[in-house]
Amino acid sequence: MSLLDLAPPHSVEAEQGVIGGLMLDNSTWDLIADVLSADDFFRRDHRLIYQAIEQLASRCSPIDVVTVLESLEEPDEVGGLSYLAELAKNTPSVANISTYAAIVRERSHLRRLVMLGYECSREASSSQAKSAEVQDLIEQKLFLLGQDRSRSDFVDVRQTLMEVVERIDYHFNEGDSVTGIPSGLDAMDQVTGGFQDADLIVLAARPSMGKTSLALSVVDAALQQKPTNTVQIYSQEMPAHALMFRLIAILGELNLANLMRGQLRDEDWPKVIAAIVAIANGDARRGLSPRHIVEIEVRRPSE
Repeated sequence: MSLLDLAPPHSVEAEQGVIGGLMLDNSTWDLIADVLSADDFFRRDHRLIYQAIEQLASRCSPIDVVTVLESLEEPDEVGGLSYLAELAKNTPSVANISTYAAIVRERSHLRRLVMLGYECSREASSSQAKSAEVQDLIEQKLFLLGQDRSRSDFVDVRQTLMEVVERIDYHFNEGDSVTGIPSGLDAMDQVTGGFQDADLIVLAARPSMGKTSLALSVVDAALQQKPTNTVQIYSQEMPAHALMFRLIAILGELNLANLMRGQLRDEDWPKVIAAIVAIANGDARRGLSPRHIVEIEVRRPSE
């Protein structure tokens, strides 16, 4: 049996549970409005019914068997009044609608992955195909799929609150005002609390103002705070050896120009060796691709 013979991933029961639950309890719309779209439904009749529900919700109109039926352009295409009534009647539990929605969304994501697999095979099989271009295309589409999937993640409010309380308690007992990864600049860390999870920090300045040196100082601070931290360094204009020179100079508190020329005093050599050992023992990696950095490359996990 080939992949083409396999039925696409879907759950008719979960789709029915979502639609029936919405018609029985309109307040559940707020739970799934940002999670599901009509395209997530496998069956065409379910997509049409969900679109009708979306239209009713956007007008703040009641959602039930009658109003949904009236909103459909071709009611017979979805089985008419009898099928809508069946959906409402046979819904297992309105309380579980979030779970049903998660199943629908998960199967939708799997179908998209299956379709991406077909596209990859078609692109790679082309006589004009180039491996690097095909790989870039696959990575970009996978990234977009991952971004799209993120909206399907439900957040357990109670669990999140417990985690927040635990963090407050931990930092209260530790007495440390820097709760994230330190930048190496005490004044900035006192304001920001350090770099927090999921932070995007943009460092901008005119050319030759020391942006790279400051960024490498942050790398140094991150590695010193926790040796197991991993830092990825991407540069569109500076080669790897130039970055390493700068990093050694920062860690060893050495003059960069003298280091690059090899004009070192006897007392400088222990600093050079210590800096090299620190970099080697840490986990700082430079992206070696000569191409312009794109979002998908920055998000690529370390190998």
